[in-house]
Amino acid sequence: MGYPPCKSIGCDITKASWPELVGKPGAQAKATIEREAPGVRAIIILKTDPYIQDFCCNRVWVFVNPDSRKTVAWAPKIG
Repeated sequence: MGYPPCKSIGCDITKASWPELVGKPGAQAKATIEREAPGVRAIIILKTDPYIQDFCCNRVWVFVNPDSRKTVAWAPKIG
């Protein structure tokens, strides 16, 4: 599964961050974000891994802890 094409102009953002997902399983966070923000793709990534740092309003990085539970490390946000 590749990254979605970046949309950085003409963004229609109704919710930009999900602090309530910290500590939740990454897969659950991804499902919640994609349900609450149609058109946004949530991408799970270990918090220790490198990632693309450009801003895209149709992408949310879900940083998870590198332990066996893969819980959300900090609040996912649009970008």
